[in-house]
Amino acid sequence: MIKKGFMKKVVLILISAAIVVAAEAKKQKDPVVMTVAGNDIPMSEFIFIAKKDNSVNLKDKKSVAEYVKLFVNYKLKVADAIASGIDKESNFDAELAKYKEQLSESFLSDKAGEEAAMYFVYERSQSIPGFKYIAFRSKKDRILPKDTVDLYLEAKEVYDRIMKGESFESIGQSVAELNRPDSLMYGVVDYVYPLQMQKVIEDKVFTMEPGQILPPLRSMAGFHLLKLDRVIPNPGQVRVAHILIGFPQNNPTEEEKAATLSKADSIHNLLVDGQDFEELAKIYSTDTVTGRRGGVLKYFGLGEMVASFEKAAFALENVGDISSPVETRFGYHIIKLIDKKTDIAFEEVQSQIYESMRRSERNFDLYRVYDEKLKERHNYVFYPEAYDELVSLANDYFPSDTSFYNRGKDYGKILFRVDTLDVMQSSFVEYMLKSPRSNKLFSLDFMQEEYDLYVRDILMEMERNVLEVNYPEYNQLVKEYYDGMLLFEISNKRVWSQPAEKHDELEAEWIKEITEKYPVTVNWKVINKTKKYL
Repeated sequence: MIKKGFMKKVVLILISAAIVVAAEAKKQKDPVVMTVAGNDIPMSEFIFIAKKDNSVNLKDKKSVAEYVKLFVNYKLKVADAIASGIDKESNFDAELAKYKEQLSESFLSDKAGEEAAMYFVYERSQSIPGFKYIAFRSKKDRILPKDTVDLYLEAKEVYDRIMKGESFESIGQSVAELNRPDSLMYGVVDYVYPLQMQKVIEDKVFTMEPGQILPPLRSMAGFHLLKLDRVIPNPGQVRVAHILIGFPQNNPTEEEKAATLSKADSIHNLLVDGQDFEELAKIYSTDTVTGRRGGVLKYFGLGEMVASFEKAAFALENVGDISSPVETRFGYHIIKLIDKKTDIAFEEVQSQIYESMRRSERNFDLYRVYDEKLKERHNYVFYPEAYDELVSLANDYFPSDTSFYNRGKDYGKILFRVDTLDVMQSSFVEYMLKSPRSNKLFSLDFMQEEYDLYVRDILMEMERNVLEVNYPEYNQLVKEYYDGMLLFEISNKRVWSQPAEKHDELEAEWIKEITEKYPVTVNWKVINKTKKYL
């Protein structure tokens, strides 16, 4: 992440005047309703707290009068807590800072935009494609555009052969026989779900038609030829229990296989005769981990288990159905269906989708709506000519290398502008050297992702610095939490830590004490006009 000191310096210069103007405007529109222990209480806080109490009707004078009494007592207790030094205790600032950080994130986002991005992934998961690929992989850890020419020509040559009539599969098999997994690969993916592949590949696979073959597609590590075999509806997930009768060794003989199957058949017969599956799993299953709990496995979908096991599990129709022995490389399995989830609700997987997107390159999809809002709010302007100069440099040097920095640090054109802040090429060059976060291997992809992160960092820092001005509710929530922490601690010391039968008496004595101790001035003239501010 970009260094806090640098970011604050460039942003604070920009926004300091705006904060002063906005703060003055706020004061003019937010009159003082009372002063408690020397602290002015604005109308906005008075109303904010009242709206959280369903028993308070701010349009009814009697209700307002009763609320004022309670509110004064509340503020007197807070004042007493401050006078007692509770806000100076060791953990107080740390807890408040943690809350403010969590709270700020809820304001510095667009939850509707995030949910729409997650729902797009959820909708995509309703279908499951299967495809084949031929991958032409770069042998370099970090790739410059000039490094991709030969690789692309090799991929294009194979693609042209396919277009002229050779089958994708036959060429793929010949590739597999070369045994060059470091540079050339052929593979078959029977089932794939969103968020399991590089985004550039996923976006193509989920939009192709069955039988379609794509020309060379550049990914993070090279080029791919893709052929979509088929798309099936997502059948959901199943949960099963199994009894494994394992082979005695990794490469069993036919005699050993036959003996294992015979034992599995005998156990299957016991189940047919009505014996308890869970008890037999505990006794006979060689998968001792699941055997101890009756053979029960976690929910799984297509592509998550060995193919033959998976096929048999999904073939079971009714809860309680039991399969005949199914062979895998581990041995023979007897499978019992425990549950099927054919329709998985968005809410069940929403948090999982969020975490996967947040931690990957999909974060740009997740936060795109908010990123664009910030750009619009802060009058973002991009200067493509300046960026193109850096692209030319990235053709020869990887952007996070010192060689790139040594040449780019003196570039002096404006790269982009936000409000009145001009961000220069050299600042971005320094950012890539000191704060690289992208894991992209292709230099231009790396620089583009770093650029997008850099713009986001600056805009987010600007928003954080004007959070209290732009979002009045944020201030109210922080103040409420601050006062709540004080109130809890002082109430615990003065009342709650004592025997319950003494609470009412101690509360009354405490209220009398702080009423006499701290001055209170209530501005009834302003309070009587509360309806004006609702």
